[in-house]
Amino acid sequence: MGFPANIPPAVLPTSAAMVARYADLTHDYNRLHLDAEFAATTSFGQPIAHGTLALNLLLVAIERHCPAHALIALDIRFTAPTPVGATLTTFAHLTDPVAGVYEVGATIGPDRIVLQGTARLMPAHP
Repeated sequence: MGFPANIPPAVLPTSAAMVARYADLTHDYNRLHLDAEFAATTSFGQPIAHGTLALNLLLVAIERHCPAHALIALDIRFTAPTPVGATLTTFAHLTDPVAGVYEVGATIGPDRIVLQGTARLMPAHP
């Protein structure tokens, strides 16, 4: 089975309430994510969403649009913070159709990449 040239993006607007719910799910209660007063004193100047939120959104996009494929390798890095209130949008573009390798990531705004890397898929076996 062939690989799609592009995996449609997943989009997620962040909010303080959503980040608080994510903190509950992950048990990551870092004040940088949840305490606006504290976050204002950091180099970020405001609360930032958990980096793994962008990663999980990417995984949802891949799973949702490639049900006949399995993710077998993922190499990513977090490249910028996501301010709470920003909208995350994922991307995945096929770069090696033989090996099933995609350039993947997540952005905020039109061009600020917050997560970037590669993913490798393979056809799932029944």
